[in-house]
Amino acid sequence: MKHHSLAVCAAVLIGGLLIPWTTASPLETAAAGPAVAQEQRVEIVIRNYEFQLTQPAPIRLHQPTIIILRNQDIVRHGFASPMLMHMMVQGEGEGIAAYGKGVEGFYVDPGKTLVVRFVPERTGKYSFHCDLHPKMTGELYLLDIPAA
Repeated sequence: MKHHSLAVCAAVLIGGLLIPWTTASPLETAAAGPAVAQEQRVEIVIRNYEFQLTQPAPIRLHQPTIIILRNQDIVRHGFASPMLMHMMVQGEGEGIAAYGKGVEGFYVDPGKTLVVRFVPERTGKYSFHCDLHPKMTGELYLLDIPAA
């Protein structure tokens, strides 16, 4: 398994977090004018061998997304996901960066933070796990919820 040692990790959500996004109709999109893509933000803390979401927020499909992962444990953790293999991913932390398609995961050292950037390309379940601690697993669900 290819891992990039960044002294940090990516995002793992425990307990099946549901993160919906909305789909605007063509009329709503036209009325809103030209859209500027803003990064969507999800923050996760690793504490006591668990992934804990600190700021839940909806995520929109095909919009730039940033996941901030903070390791507050006293041990190193790994992060791996099959999702990462099929998307362009950028991971940054402590002056080190990895970018590209086919990144299988990252490592995060104690007290360090990782920023992962990507663009969600499909709805469905995204499974994550710590390859160093097999009981640390989670799922991120991206659901298509049409706007009212």
